[in-house]
Amino acid sequence: MGIVMNKLGFVVFFVCTLMLAAPNSAQAQFWKKWFKKKETVGQQHNTGNPDIKTSNDNSGKPIKPIVRNTGRFPETTYKDRYSIDVLAPLYLDELIVDGKMVHKTSIPQKVMPAILFYEGITLAADTLKKLGYRLDIHLYDVANELESPLTLINTDQLANSDLMIGILSSKDFQPVAKYAKRKNINFISALSPSDDGILDNPYFTMLQPTLQTHCQALKEHMSRKYKNIPRVMLYRTNVEVDNMAFEYFSEDKYSTYIKYNCNNIPNQEDLQPLFDNNSVNIILMPIISDDYSSQLLTKLYEWFPNMQFEVWGMPSWNDMAALKKATTFPNVAVYYTSPYYFDASTASGQELAKKYKARYGSANPDKLVYRGYETMMWYAYLLKKYGSVFNEHTKDTGMAPFTRYDIRLVQDRDDNILYNENHHLYLYRFQSGSYIVSQ
Repeated sequence: MGIVMNKLGFVVFFVCTLMLAAPNSAQAQFWKKWFKKKETVGQQHNTGNPDIKTSNDNSGKPIKPIVRNTGRFPETTYKDRYSIDVLAPLYLDELIVDGKMVHKTSIPQKVMPAILFYEGITLAADTLKKLGYRLDIHLYDVANELESPLTLINTDQLANSDLMIGILSSKDFQPVAKYAKRKNINFISALSPSDDGILDNPYFTMLQPTLQTHCQALKEHMSRKYKNIPRVMLYRTNVEVDNMAFEYFSEDKYSTYIKYNCNNIPNQEDLQPLFDNNSVNIILMPIISDDYSSQLLTKLYEWFPNMQFEVWGMPSWNDMAALKKATTFPNVAVYYTSPYYFDASTASGQELAKKYKARYGSANPDKLVYRGYETMMWYAYLLKKYGSVFNEHTKDTGMAPFTRYDIRLVQDRDDNILYNENHHLYLYRFQSGSYIVSQ
C-alpha cells in the first residue's frame, strides 16, 4: 500500500480528530437504476461445521476441505499467502496538497464512506494477522486517474489478485466485473445496491441488496403479519426510484391497497377518509427520501394524534433521525428492512469498540467501520478455508462476527444467471425512540 497508505494514514488521523470533536454518521445510500425483474436460487454449499481452528494443521499450511466440484466453477487454488485488492474513492489528491490538509475543519462527505470502511479493514487486518493469516492487502484510490478502475484493468495491476473488494460507483462495475470474470477473481461490491446491468457473472457479489429485494421482503413480512387486511399506500411518482418501487408493489395481485399519491404533501382532509379511529391503520410508504417520509409521518401524528398507525417504509429510513427520538410521532410504529444489525453489546461488538478506541481514539465506531471489519474478516476466512474460488461455500459464515449473510445466485425470469446478491435482511421496528430487531 506504500505511499497511498502513508498519505491515507494522515487523513484518517485528521478525520478521527474531527469525529471526536463532533461525531456524525456517514452512512451512505446509493440507490440507482437497477429495478430489473429477477429471481434467486440458493447456491450449493458445504454443510460442515465452520470452525477457524480446523482450517490449519500444525505446519501452518492450508488444509484442503473435501469438496465436490459441481462443474460451475474451475478448481479452486490454495495458497500460503493471498492477495486482496481494495478499490475505494479516497480523493487523496484533493485532500492533501504539498503535504497539507486542504480542508481545515471538515472532511468532504463524499470521502467519509471510504475512510470509515478503510478503518474497519485495518482493524480486521490486525486481527487476522494475530490469527496467523498471511495476506497482502493493497489499497487503491480509484479517484486518482493513475489508480482508476480502467487504469488498473488496462495495466493488468489486478492480475495477481485473489479477491477484489470495491466501494465503487455503478459506472465502474461493468469493466471491473468483466475483468474479474475473465480472471476468475471474486469481486465484492461492498456498499452499493446497484447492479448496473451486470449479466452472466457469478464472480460479482453485491453485499447491499437491491431495493427490489427489500421490497420483496416487505411483501412477505406484511403478508404473514396481516393476511388479507386492506392497507393504505402513500406513494409518489415524480421521483424515478419511488415510482419504480410503487410499480413493484402495485403489480402484486394478491394485495389490495387504497392508494393515495403524495407527490406533494397532502392535506389533512384528503387523508382523513383513508383511516379508521377504531383499529390500527396499516400504511405502506415506498418513498426513498427519509426527509420527505419523515414529514409525512409527522403529519400523521399532528393531524391524527388519537389514531394508531403501523407504517412500512424503505431501507433508506435507517438514516431517519426522527426515529431515534422518543417524542416523535409516538402513535406511529415504523418498520423497514436492513441487511445489517451490529450489536455493540455482544462480545464481538465490544471487542471491535475496544480495538477502535485503542487505534483511533473513539469508543463509538460508525456502522461503516463494522462493515469494513466484517467484510474483510469473512472473506479472508473464505479464502483461507476454501481457496480463491470459494463461490459455492458462502453459506459458511463462521467468521462473519455480526451478519449471517445469505448469498444467492440471482437469475432473471428466463433463468439466465445475473450475479450474486446478499438476501439476508433484518426487520426493524421503531416506536417512541426505541426499537426491536428480528430476522
